[in-house]
Amino acid sequence: MEDYKDTRIAKLREYLFENIITLTQNSNFQINANFLSNKIDDYSLDKMPIAPVVNKLICGVEIRRDVFSFRSRKSYSHDKVVNLNNMGFFEEFEKLIKSNNDKGVLPDIERVESIKCLNPFTMLSNDDQTKAIFDIQIEIKYRDR
Repeated sequence: MEDYKDTRIAKLREYLFENIITLTQNSNFQINANFLSNKIDDYSLDKMPIAPVVNKLICGVEIRRDVFSFRSRKSYSHDKVVNLNNMGFFEEFEKLIKSNNDKGVLPDIERVESIKCLNPFTMLSNDDQTKAIFDIQIEIKYRDR
């Protein structure tokens, strides 16, 4: 079996893992690819189908992008504190990604130029009255060649 540790998605996963630990002070979670477990506070990084070329420069270099749906299963209830905590996490997550981008703290991806959240988080569904799935899209831009 091939080793995929040097792929963009693997490097982005590593970057996100480190940032979530920074926000939560907890490392007891998983970031899967195209799979969201039933466990609270686990994540899934899913590549979205988009046109990858942003710009083609005269010299032949292309500015490309990948867009990922970053989903998480969180606690959910009629208790406003639980739901405010979810909202607060994603608000802080978005601020941290923007701050990192502004400071040049980017995923360890060859020729990466930027990372950003394309939207504020959205609640996609609530499985039952105790869990909900939240989603935020993340874009990375990089130079090809």
